[in-house]
Amino acid sequence: MLKRNTQFSRRQALTLAGSGLASAAFAGPVFANTPDVELKGALRTLAGKFFFSSENPGRWKGKEKGHSPLIKVEKDGSNALIRAAVRHPMDHDHFIIKHILMDQNFDFMAEQVFDVNFDMPRSRFEVSGYSGQFYVVSLCNLHDNWINVATI
Repeated sequence: MLKRNTQFSRRQALTLAGSGLASAAFAGPVFANTPDVELKGALRTLAGKFFFSSENPGRWKGKEKGHSPLIKVEKDGSNALIRAAVRHPMDHDHFIIKHILMDQNFDFMAEQVFDVNFDMPRSRFEVSGYSGQFYVVSLCNLHDNWINVATI
């Protein structure tokens, strides 16, 4: 009989949460960074608890500036360049693992994994033929999932 390892490291849990399981839990199309959109139901309950944003920092209040992704969009016809960055140091004890780009339905579009030895937490995503809201998740090894929303 095979014995399964059911214990996850913090890093494995954050990676799973940010890359797929979190998208299954979020049926709604919005997050708190869009002032004219209201969080509803379970999504509102999770804001500031399971994922964090500038508006819902939860237990990480005071960490917003270094963790919430800054997003810039440059559009050229049906093509767009999405730049995401966080003002966060890359130390071996505290670093950004990766940025994940998700569409308005929380489906995975792309990701940028960072090497703590060489990279700064800055991403470039080239998108073609997509319009609407999208989300960038920034995964910190100590301070969990941080999300921001923008529109192409």
